[in-house]
Amino acid sequence: MRPNFNLVSKTIGTSFQKYKGDALRLSTQTPATVDEVVLALKKHPDLQRKVTTFRDSNGSIIERSFDYFDKPYRNRLYSKTDNVIGNDEFVTSTTSKEYVLDRNAIEYYKELIKLPNVKRNILWGISITETNHVSENITTGEIVQTQVRIRNSKQKNRIFHTFIEFPHIKNKKLENKPIKLLTFSVRTQDNTPVKNSIKSYGVKVPENDSYLGFRGLTIEDSKNPFARRYIKERGLEDMNITVNPEYNPLNEADTRFKALFTADEGVINYNKDYKFKSKSELAKTSAHEAEHGWHYYLQGRLNGGDTPWQTDMALKFGKIKDHELKQEAKEYDYAIKNYVPYWKDRDAYLKNKIEIKANQKGDATEYEYNNEGLTIRMDFPHIPQELL
Repeated sequence: MRPNFNLVSKTIGTSFQKYKGDALRLSTQTPATVDEVVLALKKHPDLQRKVTTFRDSNGSIIERSFDYFDKPYRNRLYSKTDNVIGNDEFVTSTTSKEYVLDRNAIEYYKELIKLPNVKRNILWGISITETNHVSENITTGEIVQTQVRIRNSKQKNRIFHTFIEFPHIKNKKLENKPIKLLTFSVRTQDNTPVKNSIKSYGVKVPENDSYLGFRGLTIEDSKNPFARRYIKERGLEDMNITVNPEYNPLNEADTRFKALFTADEGVINYNKDYKFKSKSELAKTSAHEAEHGWHYYLQGRLNGGDTPWQTDMALKFGKIKDHELKQEAKEYDYAIKNYVPYWKDRDAYLKNKIEIKANQKGDATEYEYNNEGLTIRMDFPHIPQELL
């Protein structure tokens, strides 16, 4: 039997500056207003459930927290983008990410976030990401509304993906058509689909799409999986290369870059201030930087290493014995020692051997990613293609 609750309090549109509540927040964005509803069990008024909603100045939800006495603390972060498909279809894409925090970690979290430069979600586990793409296609005076939902839920070492397109609403009437559905699960360690897990209704099963496990992820959530894929493809899986998806570019001479490989510690850094325009652009950039990892790895094994990470690689794997590989390493060594940043001389930068190689790899990867995604893009045409 469902428990009976009484309404304890309800506030709508409270100025955030005047909000005195203690709801936990993950977003660093300052809200404009707060809504809060508190319920309590009729027989136990001290056992309460509280839902707090933080909104921006436009009234859009930034964040929502669920503080239930009988459940782990839950928090959802919301983000919204507007896209255009063709000349007449306008798509609003709203993504919510749900995080879970054990109740015994709440007080520790409150103290932790008072420290500078601490990631707010460090103690939270993400459980569900859901994106709703709602589009309006205006042609010959008719308005056709389409809703496509992508849902990703994590359970142990699997992520379950669902793509669903609901029947269209044409001139405010629901069309009598079946839904389109594609579901599958992937392994968290490499985003590869689990065998026999792909099910489809009204759409084709994507054949030979090695990126299927990436298609439902948000661009931000794709950074680490892309980098890991290309690190592995380049044979660098055991080279202690790490990935930083939120690199702060404040100390860089030029802060407009998308990503960079730093050989001091062997890290692929994504500029947190750069907003990738598409998944294919992110794939291209990720492969480009993994290729630079290969360049600096070979240089380290050739001369013993100019950085701590290169020195570790030289000690771990020894000098290069293969003649062709050694010649390749010499070419990269010369290119790295004569490297000119793009913001100093773009022509010299583009003619550098390591940039030529990295650009070739990036271009080939971008083509591969786009080409393999043709089936899913055709079956779900109302999802902005840059997000697939």
